[in-house]
Amino acid sequence: MPAPFTMTRPQADVAELAVLAQYAPHLAQAFASLACDIALVIDREGIITAIAHNEARSLAAASQGWLGRPLSSTVTLQTRHKVEKLLADVLATGIARRREVNLERAPGAPAADDDIAVAYTALRLGPDGPALAVGQDLRTLARMQQRFVRVQQELERGYVAAMAAERAGTRALPGLDEAPLDEASRAAFAAWLLAERQSGDVPPAAPRREPEA
Repeated sequence: MPAPFTMTRPQADVAELAVLAQYAPHLAQAFASLACDIALVIDREGIITAIAHNEARSLAAASQGWLGRPLSSTVTLQTRHKVEKLLADVLATGIARRREVNLERAPGAPAADDDIAVAYTALRLGPDGPALAVGQDLRTLARMQQRFVRVQQELERGYVAAMAAERAGTRALPGLDEAPLDEASRAAFAAWLLAERQSGDVPPAAPRREPEA
């Protein structure tokens, strides 16, 4: 007598999502509005059947003409295997982990344009339902990281200037309208520097002044 079939928790979760399959395009729009840059509805053959963007629409131009195309055809040849694994995972388990891919350039895009990197995750809406793939435009993250680096560099320069002023016995920062360097400012810089060193990111040393000829 065959053993009774029992569902694992992930299988049960996927089965419970079947009721949402008919609302897949609406869910894609909801995800795009709330938590990602692009959301795609994908059928069992990996074909894109619906597309939704968030308000920024940063991927609207890149995704033109995607409807009716296989998801794997929208990425570069070098990252196509990642899409194939994502689709295989979502078919097998109902959930696919995050994978980063590069999008194919849109028709007419200059060859000099950089590839657009996108991170996808996917969820299947029921055993026989479509998959919902949500993507994050990694250019946004890169811009945030660049802004953080610029702020960090400004803090580093401010700390170096503060310490130089302290060693020189002055209480003002050159170039800042002779604003007073108070104890709170020095303590804040010192605390920040300590945290950076403990995290392993040591700021650059103070610039050396070349001796005058």
